[in-house]
Amino acid sequence: MRNRTIAREIALQALYQLDLRGDDIINEIDNFCKKSTEKHDVYQFTSVLVKGCRSHIKEIDETISKVTEHWELRRMAIIDKNILRLGVYELLHRNDIPPKVSINEAIELAKKFSTKNSGTFVNGILDKIYTQYGNGKLKNDACPHMLQDGTEINYGDSDLHIHTNYSDGTMTPEEVVDEAIRLGVSTIAITDHDTIDGLMIACRYGQGKNLHIIPGIEFSSYLSPSEIHILGYFIDVHNNYLQEIIKQAREDRIKRIYDMAEKLQKLRVDINPQEILTLAGKGSPGRMHVAETIWKHGYCDSILASFSKYIGDNKPAYVPKKTLTPQQAIELIIAAGGVAVLAHPGLTHRDIVIEDMVKCGLQGIEVYYPSHTPQAIRKYVAIAKKYNLAMTGGSDFHGERRTDSPIAKVTVAGDLVSKLREKCPPR
Repeated sequence: MRNRTIAREIALQALYQLDLRGDDIINEIDNFCKKSTEKHDVYQFTSVLVKGCRSHIKEIDETISKVTEHWELRRMAIIDKNILRLGVYELLHRNDIPPKVSINEAIELAKKFSTKNSGTFVNGILDKIYTQYGNGKLKNDACPHMLQDGTEINYGDSDLHIHTNYSDGTMTPEEVVDEAIRLGVSTIAITDHDTIDGLMIACRYGQGKNLHIIPGIEFSSYLSPSEIHILGYFIDVHNNYLQEIIKQAREDRIKRIYDMAEKLQKLRVDINPQEILTLAGKGSPGRMHVAETIWKHGYCDSILASFSKYIGDNKPAYVPKKTLTPQQAIELIIAAGGVAVLAHPGLTHRDIVIEDMVKCGLQGIEVYYPSHTPQAIRKYVAIAKKYNLAMTGGSDFHGERRTDSPIAKVTVAGDLVSKLREKCPPR
C-alpha cells in the first residue's frame, strides 16, 4: 500500500474522532496519528490532511452542501462526510495532487470503510465539485518550474540564494531578474524571508526571458538558543498551508519589530518601530531593517556593527523569531511539494543538530556560500555525502545592504540543481 494511501486512512480515522468529540482532543489525535505509523513521511502527510481539513471545515462543508441536492450534510453518515471532506480539501487546497488521484483515493476509502453504495455516492459528489470549482490551481499566476513534469532542463550556472526588496534586499524583483541576465547567470532562486510576493513578481516579469527562476523561500525557524534558517526550493506557491504560515509569519515579524524597538529603547537607542516598518515597505520586516535604522540614526558606524552590538544572536536587543521550529519548517516545505535545505550552516554553527533535521526530512545543505572557507566547504560536502543530501549554493544577495555579495558571487553547476530537483516529493 502506498504511503499516501496509508496516510489518508489514518487521517480519516482521526477526522471521524474529531467529528464525534470536537477539536478539544486535537493533541490526543496528533498522538494517535504518530502512533499509527512508524514512517515519518506518512505521519507528515496525515498531519497536513487533518489540519487542512479542520482549518477549512466551514468552507469545505459549504462546498459539499452546494452540490448535494437531496442530502443535508447533517444527515450523512459520519464516515462518508469525512471522506468527502478529505477529498474536497485535496481538490480545492492541494495543488500538488492530481484531481483524479484525490477522487479515486476517496472512492477507495468509501469502499473500504463505508457501505457498498458509498463509493458511487462519493464519486458523484466529488466529480460535481471538481467540475464546478476546479482544483484550486491559479494557472494565470503559475510560476515557472512550480510543478514538476519530468522535463529535463539545463540549469547552467545557478545562484540559488537571492533576496528582493520584498524581504530584506534592496532590489526590486524586476531589477534582480535584469541583473542576473546581465551577469550571465542561467538560473536563480528567489528565496525571500517568509514571503513569496517578490518571487511571483519575478516569475511574471521573467517569462520569455533567458533565465530560469526556481520558486523558493527562506524560513526563519528557532531552536534554542538561536535561529536556524531553512531554504525551500521548487515549492508549490499556491499551497494553502504554505499561504497560512506565511500570513502568520508576517504578523509575528511585526510584533518582533516592536519587541526589539522596546529593548533598544531600554539601551538608550531611540528607534521608532514604525520607521522600521516603513523601511521594510511591502516586504517582510526583519533584523536587517532594524540594523539599517540603527545605523542611519548614528548609533553604529555600519549595518554589520548594529548586529554585533545590539541585535545579533544573543545580543542585548535580540528577540528570537519563534514562528516555526526547524522540524515544522522542513515539514511545511515538503508539504508544499518542495525540497528543504539547511541555509549557511557555517554561519549557524549548529552542525550537531543536522542529523536530527535529516530525520525530520531535511534533504539538502547549502555547501557553497560566500563566507564558507575551503575547509568549511570540504566539511559540508562530507556531511552531504554522509546523509545523502543535495548540495546547493548561492550569493545570499541583498543588494546595497550587502555590497560584498553580488549576484553570482557564488554559483553552483546545473547538475547540482537537477539533483536538488530530484529530491522533490512525488506530485
